[in-house]
Amino acid sequence: QNGGLYVSGSTESNNSEDSQDAEFGNEEGSIDMNASHVVKDPMFQTGVLRTNCIDCLDRTNVAQYAYGLAALGQQLYALGLTDDPTIDLDAPLAEKLMEFYERMGDTLALQYGGSPAHNK
Repeated sequence: QNGGLYVSGSTESNNSEDSQDAEFGNEEGSIDMNASHVVKDPMFQTGVLRTNCIDCLDRTNVAQYAYGLAALGQQLYALGLTDDPTIDLDAPLAEKLMEFYERMGDTLALQYGGSPAHNK
């Protein structure tokens, strides 16, 4: 982070013509004279999503997983790491996120109820 702006990515170029052709203020941010960094305007969180216990921790975790997967897809897309803001449910990343939520569900169930989650 630099002066309220985020710096992301870099391009490799030794061509002086590329430096002369650098554009400023394009839709994806500003490029410095050496075309080595793209400076993007910052993005800020504009809301909060809160979920209450639906009727059991297992169902609440499923709902939170769905929201978390959607949010993760949007975040990766905003960072330019993916070409699509959605993550396929069969993708390895979705499976890892599900494993995280399962571990969290077991931990919470043990903490509050004394037994692992019942969704196994």
